[in-house]
Amino acid sequence: MSPFKSAMRTLGVAALTTVVEARSKLPLSSTDPEASLKEDTEVTFDPLGVAAVLHNPRADNSAAMLYTQYDYGVFTWPHTMMIGGTLAPLKMLVEHLTEEVKSNPPAVSMCTKVSTLLSIRSDISGSVFRELPLDSSNFWLNTIISFKASKNPDNDFAVVYVGQIYEDMNIRKRRVKDTIGSVRWWIGTLTLDLIGLLNGLMMIAGLVIGVLVADMWATTLFFLYWCHWIGTVLISFNRMVEKDRPDIKEDGRMRYAIHERKVGGTVIFKGQQDQLEKWARSKWKYEGTLWQNCLHWFWITTGTLSAFCSLACMVNMQSYMQLGFLGVLVYSSLAEILATRVSRTLQVKAKGNIHMSIITGSKTRTEAIIRATLESRRPCRLKGIDWINLELLPPMDVFQYMQEALKDIGNMQEEWEDSMVDVGTRNQQLRKKLAVFIRQVEERDKEAPADQKQLALASRIEKEIERALKYSLDSGKEGESSLEAHNA
Repeated sequence: MSPFKSAMRTLGVAALTTVVEARSKLPLSSTDPEASLKEDTEVTFDPLGVAAVLHNPRADNSAAMLYTQYDYGVFTWPHTMMIGGTLAPLKMLVEHLTEEVKSNPPAVSMCTKVSTLLSIRSDISGSVFRELPLDSSNFWLNTIISFKASKNPDNDFAVVYVGQIYEDMNIRKRRVKDTIGSVRWWIGTLTLDLIGLLNGLMMIAGLVIGVLVADMWATTLFFLYWCHWIGTVLISFNRMVEKDRPDIKEDGRMRYAIHERKVGGTVIFKGQQDQLEKWARSKWKYEGTLWQNCLHWFWITTGTLSAFCSLACMVNMQSYMQLGFLGVLVYSSLAEILATRVSRTLQVKAKGNIHMSIITGSKTRTEAIIRATLESRRPCRLKGIDWINLELLPPMDVFQYMQEALKDIGNMQEEWEDSMVDVGTRNQQLRKKLAVFIRQVEERDKEAPADQKQLALASRIEKEIERALKYSLDSGKEGESSLEAHNA
């Protein structure tokens, strides 16, 4: 036998001897192992982790308000880690990776998507504008646009005078203090600040508890959310997206923009030509400085990681840590509702005395137009609107004569109020003007077929004008209304 084979045989015998000796010493089972299921009675909330990335329109709107901070100086908007709050940065990251139009940054797209475009008919710049943007810069108009209609909403009008579109922040800050007082303004701004601060403290508390109980998953999740909150706070002190202010020539002529609601009712915006044109042309812009880009990408990165970890970490966290995280989401969602109410009140107060009139209960369209023209408070009166040209009245001669009569009567009404003309003179001038109106219709009906005569309609319009003017001048109410009174 060769020496190699002898050596291999010797090694094999030695190895077998070692195995036998080890088996005799170790307490190994003589039976085969059997698999069994372990019963886990611990309550878990990991399926609810999907709430962190659910679609939430309020979260998108809150993120847009965070980036715009339009009322910075009056108050600071606190973006909270609400349900669906981390979807906004995730969507923005996707837009950065897939954007095709470089001139429209994702930050601007986010703000544009939560804006509402009101379809209008207007005489602004020769009727070239068909939409007005409604966003965080003017959500004080929401209360007016959503006014409560009557049983016949098609004949309900809400008229609001739109003053300066862009106002100096110091003026608005001083106005809100004068309107509600420094103490109430301080309480309102403190409430918004505490909402954001408490949100951050909850993140820190979750992070500390996660470290103490050695829950790596909870520690990671709360750490990323805390970093995202830090980015949110830094952005809240820097207006990332601002309104582009077009250079428009001053023009004090009164113009009107008329929005017809889908649920019924008409909202009429009255203002100077230059101010309404600024509103119609207003766009969001993102400068993209180095500091802004750093904050922007930090917010996107931490938000995206938080969104992914909301699902990955929730599955592996302790049940009480899961419950704590869900509590943060619920608190943030409820706090956002409170913040919206407080911020809306502060913005309305910063706007000052908002001139508006709501005309409801009119039986006919012409009555609504006449009441809005003569009964409204003076800044809101509809003077010189060409209803026929705007296609809000049919092209009938009687309506053309009515428009001319209302324009003349409106001028007389202002003269009566300024010079304190006695009632007898008022009635005499009014009857004279209405007689001209009726005579025009009579002359027109002489050559019209029997089925196209309009004298009966003119007589009804005459009575509606008399009633509206009597209410305005004799009662002395003049349709007084304001946003504060409407809210009350």
